[in-house]
Amino acid sequence: MWKDIMENNVEPTPYIHIRRNVYLMKKKRDDTVDDSGCKNCKTGGTCDEDCVCRGQSISCSKACSCSDSCTNRPFRREKKVKIVKTRLCGWGVKAAESIKKGDFVIEYIGEVINDALCEQRLWDMKHRGDQNFYMCEIRKDFTIDATFKGNASRFLNHSCNPNCKLEKWQVDGETRVGVFAAQAIEAGEQLTYDYRFVHFGHYIRCHCGASNCQGYLGSKRKSDKEKPSWGRKCKRTLAVLESSQQGHTFVHSCTTKRVRS
Repeated sequence: MWKDIMENNVEPTPYIHIRRNVYLMKKKRDDTVDDSGCKNCKTGGTCDEDCVCRGQSISCSKACSCSDSCTNRPFRREKKVKIVKTRLCGWGVKAAESIKKGDFVIEYIGEVINDALCEQRLWDMKHRGDQNFYMCEIRKDFTIDATFKGNASRFLNHSCNPNCKLEKWQVDGETRVGVFAAQAIEAGEQLTYDYRFVHFGHYIRCHCGASNCQGYLGSKRKSDKEKPSWGRKCKRTLAVLESSQQGHTFVHSCTTKRVRS
């Protein structure tokens, strides 16, 4: 149960805990991925950095020559985490065990929605006065919204000097997003990533405490001038962000957050 990872038995705003993405649109598969498994890896091996699949952020599958115990299947086992109440940033997530650099931590999951529903939900949030956004836009008509359904990943806070990053992977033909450690993380450390926030309302002050803190989410300015009003017309997909190895692109915006893997 998700409540088992709560600290001090204090609970955040209710949401439905899920283990995999829930599609509110037609699920699309990249069937070409299923037939393009790694062939250069040793049969029964675990795949190293030269693995074709690993280099393209593709989880090894039955099409690969490696064994079922291959280490290039990151979404199979998540790290232990705790949801905690922070002093300035609302709810957050801490590591409940030591995590090595590059390790898969947790999958970012929620309801997968198209652009039209994303836009409608944003305006609904505006009218309700919501301050928390949980949307991750992967590509056109593919946004993961963890507002109503999700897991502990929805509570990860922003930092201008994060210890985690988001990466887009192909797993058995399905696009999935994982949180990976950008550096070694000790048990008890709060897990963060850079939202690269795109405004859909007033600027939000950043409380990450990093020495390179920009002051406001999505802004390099330290001042509080020219706060945009709700409904300001802006391009929703504002940035194309390359993944770490083969130039795959995705965005983390919609409302809102953008991240580089």
